[in-house]
Amino acid sequence: MPTDEKPPERNYCHLLDHRKYNRNRGCQLHDNAYGIAGGGSESDRYVADTEFYRRMRDQNDPMAIPALLACRGFGWFFFNYHPGYWLWRGQMVRRFVKAQS
Repeated sequence: MPTDEKPPERNYCHLLDHRKYNRNRGCQLHDNAYGIAGGGSESDRYVADTEFYRRMRDQNDPMAIPALLACRGFGWFFFNYHPGYWLWRGQMVRRFVKAQS
């Protein structure tokens, strides 16, 4: 039976509390730029990371700089590289973690 309850909000932020500083929307946009609706070259990844940082900075989030450093340092593992832009195509994480069939 339908209810008036809101469905639970999906948490897009890893290792951060998504309820603080309006982080969840920024994390969602960053995830989309990295994967399903994005990807591309290393310069596209840089743009996605800096937009994520600016969004956090504009919300006065104290984790803006650590999040930027983490994205720049480890984001290559999750970014969806398009053919011809990097040593591999797609997301490196998918080469290690296979979806169950």
